[in-house]
Amino acid sequence: MQKIIFFTTFGCDLCENVERMFSQFFLDNVGQNKFKLEVFDIIDDELVMEQYRTKIPVLKNIETSQELVWPFSYSEFLNWLPS
Repeated sequence: MQKIIFFTTFGCDLCENVERMFSQFFLDNVGQNKFKLEVFDIIDDELVMEQYRTKIPVLKNIETSQELVWPFSYSEFLNWLPS
């Protein structure tokens, strides 16, 4: 199972859009997802904060190292997720 990291931080309005995308995805695909989601607050790591503070929300597939950087649509989000 692939691991997806969702880089975010408290109070990020754009990140709330991605949270809604995940909520919709999980509602539509109950028990069918093929990835593990880890939410990472960039404030918890200085190096990560330096790397992503102007890019969040960002999704990163740990297995492939591919990133999906905001802005993206729900269809782009769906196409990016592991199948």
